[in-house]
Amino acid sequence: MIGLYRNLVKHGDAIAVGFSVLMSVLFALSVYFGAKSGGYELSTLTERADKSDVNCFNLGLWIMYILAIVAIMLMIFGVLWDLFRNFKSGSKTIIGFGGVILVFIILFFTSSHDTNGRYAAYWSHPDFHINETISKFISAGLYTMMGMALVSFVLIILFEVRALFK
Repeated sequence: MIGLYRNLVKHGDAIAVGFSVLMSVLFALSVYFGAKSGGYELSTLTERADKSDVNCFNLGLWIMYILAIVAIMLMIFGVLWDLFRNFKSGSKTIIGFGGVILVFIILFFTSSHDTNGRYAAYWSHPDFHINETISKFISAGLYTMMGMALVSFVLIILFEVRALFK
């Protein structure tokens, strides 16, 4: 286990980038060959009236599902591992994760849903199944993501400036 950890510390970034490039290439090839075998061109895909037989994006969707599940499982394992190894650091992680969930819940209950303007087409189309709860869930998720991105950006800048003066 220690050898694996040392190897991941040494080559982890290269492995992650290589794996993501491999998945991107597999997805691009599946889209290209899936479109060819389906008898349609990608350039005319948006002009098709019936898109129900378009399945060239399925591999990318399944890869995304599998990688999301693996990432969630690794995150939970990492938090639990850190909690057992170093309770003080692990408890801060759990408190931070709980804070993000709390912010999301607050944003969910304070979000409004828009039924007119550019969203009117989504509300009127029954295939999208968008109701008030889903609209508020999407809004809360977007606001949480934007807030976390802003906080991350500010922290990166602050830590880089601090490292510059050390």
